[in-house]
Amino acid sequence: MSESHMKSTTQQSDQTLTLRRLLAFAGPAIPLAMLTTPVINYLPAFYVAEVGISLYWTGLAFMIANLWDGITDIAIGRLSDATRSRFGKRKIWMLCGALPLMISIYYLFNAPIGAGKEYLIVWISIFFVFWTIVQVPYMAWGAELSSTYKGRSRVFGFRETGTTIGILFSAALPLLFLSNDAPMSEILRFISYAIVCILPFMIMAVMFIGETQRHTVSRRRGGLITAIKTNKPFLRFLIYHFSFTLGVSIFNAVIVLFVKYRLVLENSFISLIFLAFISAIIGMPICVRAAYRFGRHKVLSASVLSTSLSLILLLAIPSHSYLAAAGCFILLGLSTSAAWAMPPAIIGDLSDLGNLKGYGEQTGTYMAGINFVYKLGMGAGVGIALPMLQVLGFDASSGLSAMNDPPLIIVCCIVPIVFMTASVALIWNFPIDSNRHARIRKSLQHRDSKNGAQAPDLMDINTVENCQMEFQQRKPGLISTGI
Repeated sequence: MSESHMKSTTQQSDQTLTLRRLLAFAGPAIPLAMLTTPVINYLPAFYVAEVGISLYWTGLAFMIANLWDGITDIAIGRLSDATRSRFGKRKIWMLCGALPLMISIYYLFNAPIGAGKEYLIVWISIFFVFWTIVQVPYMAWGAELSSTYKGRSRVFGFRETGTTIGILFSAALPLLFLSNDAPMSEILRFISYAIVCILPFMIMAVMFIGETQRHTVSRRRGGLITAIKTNKPFLRFLIYHFSFTLGVSIFNAVIVLFVKYRLVLENSFISLIFLAFISAIIGMPICVRAAYRFGRHKVLSASVLSTSLSLILLLAIPSHSYLAAAGCFILLGLSTSAAWAMPPAIIGDLSDLGNLKGYGEQTGTYMAGINFVYKLGMGAGVGIALPMLQVLGFDASSGLSAMNDPPLIIVCCIVPIVFMTASVALIWNFPIDSNRHARIRKSLQHRDSKNGAQAPDLMDINTVENCQMEFQQRKPGLISTGI
């Protein structure tokens, strides 16, 4: 295939990313993201403070459910990769998972007071399974909407803007329609009704977007374990994402308690979250533009370091100081824009690398991999944070005691800063940048035109191995990034 023909193919691919198509694709991200704040921030506090389950069992239940969910991520990723239907291989999963997801949301968010730990374990496990059935194919589909480096940044920039709007809605709706002293049970009930009303409309709207049906036949077979073994940059990115997510999860699990007992702003948490996500929406197009110029991995690294800085500033905020807390949450929102927008696009690039190695189109499997480490990090974070608070002597019944400050400072800020800052070492000099991805796509196009999109061309695999050798020669002191 000539270079001019490959260039025209790329341009044609980008022309399909019309505003209407991108907006429709971003739609389901809104109700799906409305689940994020309640699951991460509200549900643990609700089940401890109002339902009456202990810190230990609440943390353990969330950890078990997230580990179970990680296993289902892998299965759903592989199944969606292998699905063949006239409705496409991604949309059919989203459609089938929507109704059971809505049922599980209702029961999980509206637990009766006094429900036991068994209730929580059962419903949170069911909820996570169907969240995965909708979410993993949806993420994989995004990576398939464009094959170019800039195109993927744009696709996931739109999706993450939808995600941020959804999280913003979950914070803003209770703020607008409920009183400041509304109990957590009332907030969760209101959010669950809103999600159940919005989700089916967004899922049905996205059914009208066509999928790219690419049925590449591969000589090599393998799932997530094979991808990890044969794609070293993928393994490196998964380790980064787990470390960062673990830090974020520990922070999220106790930030409600930090605001209440350390900052003494009990009725201000929802408004602070609202400010954080408004700033995240503002920051999203900025980080996408920056990724065009500096590369996704550099923007991602700067985002993580800025997030750590925000937590350091959080420690310096005196109690009862709403304006200082608001400024810190605004910085936190701006900092996290790239941290959530860039990873799915990077995973799309890494799945191209796996395809070039001869394993075919496995976008769902690769997205399941990042979802697995995300859920693992989120579950481990809650499982670590709440018991750690208890071990360090935190006592919610003691009110605004000075004895509660050290545990909150350590768990909410210091431990997350350590994990997040350490993760930057893995991503700062990431080997797959825009130039190397362009070479991978060029080799894929050459292979598919030569072989009719059937079998992998060993010459193209050697091209990638040469990229690895070139990278190691130029960066001799870094961790091996063999492909």
